[in-house]
Amino acid sequence: MIKVNNVSFTYPNGYTALKDVTLTFDLGKIYLVMGSCGAGKTTLAKVLNGLLKPSKGEVLIDGVSTRKLSVAAICKKVGLVFQNPERQFFAMTVWEEVAFGPRNLGLNGEPLSQAVDNALSAVSLKGFDQRSPWSLSGGEMKRLAIASILAMNPKYIILDEPTIGQDYKSKLNISKIIRRLRREGKCIIVITHDVEWAFELEADELILLCKGKVVDRGVPYELFSKPGLLAKSGLSPPIIVELTFRLVQQGILSSIPAKFSINSIGDDLVKVFESKNV
Repeated sequence: MIKVNNVSFTYPNGYTALKDVTLTFDLGKIYLVMGSCGAGKTTLAKVLNGLLKPSKGEVLIDGVSTRKLSVAAICKKVGLVFQNPERQFFAMTVWEEVAFGPRNLGLNGEPLSQAVDNALSAVSLKGFDQRSPWSLSGGEMKRLAIASILAMNPKYIILDEPTIGQDYKSKLNISKIIRRLRREGKCIIVITHDVEWAFELEADELILLCKGKVVDRGVPYELFSKPGLLAKSGLSPPIIVELTFRLVQQGILSSIPAKFSINSIGDDLVKVFESKNV
């Protein structure tokens, strides 16, 4: 697991982006990290990946402090897909871009080709092998960045705003990839502003940040159902949650369901309409 123990981080200009953050990330789970701009989400990602060392406290990856590990050593276990993927590209072709990581981990020949092909297929970029990374659309670049990390097969994967530039179909595909990775026993940490997509992701835990501090953490659908709590983190509730509250206020639904979902709300509405002969 990854343990974050009382971590604070202050940039050279004096700005403190993280303040006494304590978190645990276990294998086989999906974590959502959400909050407004400036909440400390990306800084947290870089601290977990070893790109930044804590100003205070420590981060333990499988029991070893990141202070004792090189960035290269950490990247073998913790993969980070940046919010702006074009900044991490440097190869001339899509295939070479994805191959760079696993090749540096010692893969060659057929195992390397298999790792690259599987990663490209997973993000629906099969057939783009000889394209230039910079010839891709914004959404395709994001998926290429994800493939580059998947090919290295890390235990922990951090995705910073994975749905930016993606259409609805691509978002569904990314959700499937994330859930598959969970089934494979990996830990996936997703940083996102996309409340609607995050609500449907079926993550195991939601972590809310505000001004570098953890506001709350818990079961996603429970926290998503607390508009006041979300507001503290600069977020609005998902549309389905807001709709449910309004239906209850109008007396159309008798109570808030135990778990929000399109299906549960739909079933409740059908019962109401049937009882009123609508």
